[in-house]
Amino acid sequence: MSGSQESTEQGVIPDLRIVPITALVPHEEHDGQRAEPLIRRIQESGVWLNPPIVAAMGDGRFVILDGANRHYALKALGYPYILVQVVDYESGDVQLSTWHHVVSGISWFKFLRQVYNIREIMVRRSDLLSARAALARREVLAYTVLKDDTAYTLQANDSTLAGRTATLRYIVNTYKERGVLNRISTDALSQARKVFPDALAIVVFPHYEPAEIIVAARDGMLLPPGISRHIVRGRAMRLNYPLEAFADNGETLEQKNEQLKRWIQQRMAEKRIRYYAEPMYLFDE
Repeated sequence: MSGSQESTEQGVIPDLRIVPITALVPHEEHDGQRAEPLIRRIQESGVWLNPPIVAAMGDGRFVILDGANRHYALKALGYPYILVQVVDYESGDVQLSTWHHVVSGISWFKFLRQVYNIREIMVRRSDLLSARAALARREVLAYTVLKDDTAYTLQANDSTLAGRTATLRYIVNTYKERGVLNRISTDALSQARKVFPDALAIVVFPHYEPAEIIVAARDGMLLPPGISRHIVRGRAMRLNYPLEAFADNGETLEQKNEQLKRWIQQRMAEKRIRYYAEPMYLFDE
């Protein structure tokens, strides 16, 4: 909406913009297990549901806080423009948390053997509480849980930021390419198995700061997929905006955004925009 926000009785209308797809910079790798089915769903539906969440980097580009897979999917479909929601990363409306990975689809023995075979890390058995403390102090890269009371800490041999990030990607690739990866917020395997009955391990990652996310994007030191978790107050979802608006159809970027602005105003006039203050579970993602 040309960078502006409009107030309503419910709150503030999100800052929605159409921007060149090349202006977006990811801070994490896309997840092929999620991206490939997403490409098909977007192509079949013909509409844009949930815009990626982005923040200005100060150089005309935007870091993707959430939506790396959607960005990858639309780019793979050949669209030169993308509709995003721009947020102020330093505001209280954006909270940065961490996802953990639930691993399934391979045996626990094969999983642990693959981890031990990674030459870039040292693996040590630990109790869960000590592993949590070591990760909080950034003494280890991550830890994995195979039982509720047993953990294995993963410590990088390369202490540089680039080396640690590359090692994290390598760790994730060992099970992402051979098993099934899902996201969860607990490190208790018994809790994870209530949702994912076949879960064999949980891999737990450190908490990142916003500055680390921006540097990862700026310097191309991409984090593994599905680690950072951005919780955004007033997130725009279920837009159902036509994909054809992102095509190179002779319209200027200003014209595309003016059309978007009129579309939003029409939705407001028809009372088709609803603000939910409470958290929700969505069962059709």
